[in-house]
Amino acid sequence: KDLERQGLRWMVQVGDKTVDYNESFRLYLVTRNPYPTIPPAAASVISEVNFTVTRSGLEGQLLGLVIQHEQPEIERQKSHLLQVEEDLKVQLAGLEKTLLQTLATSTGNILENQQLINSLDETKAKGTTVKESLEESTTLQESLDEQRNAYRPIAAKGSVMFFLTRDLRTLNHMYQFSLNSFTRLFKAAL
Repeated sequence: KDLERQGLRWMVQVGDKTVDYNESFRLYLVTRNPYPTIPPAAASVISEVNFTVTRSGLEGQLLGLVIQHEQPEIERQKSHLLQVEEDLKVQLAGLEKTLLQTLATSTGNILENQQLINSLDETKAKGTTVKESLEESTTLQESLDEQRNAYRPIAAKGSVMFFLTRDLRTLNHMYQFSLNSFTRLFKAAL
């Protein structure tokens, strides 16, 4: 609504100057204030991204550190399973895409096209094996999560400790701890 047209160009008023408007212009503002006051007119046209640490997010990170220290094999299996699961999902999406492409490019009566029917049967068989592999991966991941949950109380206590030490800065500014220094201390305590 602040744009003006001058010939073939769009112009915008910034202060007392009129400048060219560029569609790809982006402005990033950064603040250390976790709860900035944004006027309603500006809040409707901006996207706010909050990078602060949450209790559950930190608990997940610390759980990964604890398991990596105590039982690194479980953490390796978990990351391997996640990668295999992602590969299987990509394969399934590829099968769906080729199936749709085959159906779209088929000519004549679909029921009489033997090549199309063979392609559909092959895609169905591959899709079934991929779905079975995904189900196996999900059950394995659930069993690994049960093993991981044995260490969750340690991670939860570590998360609470971080937020307690972070609140110490209200007493004196000397008691400021970064997340990196806290994770180093946590690893050393393990």
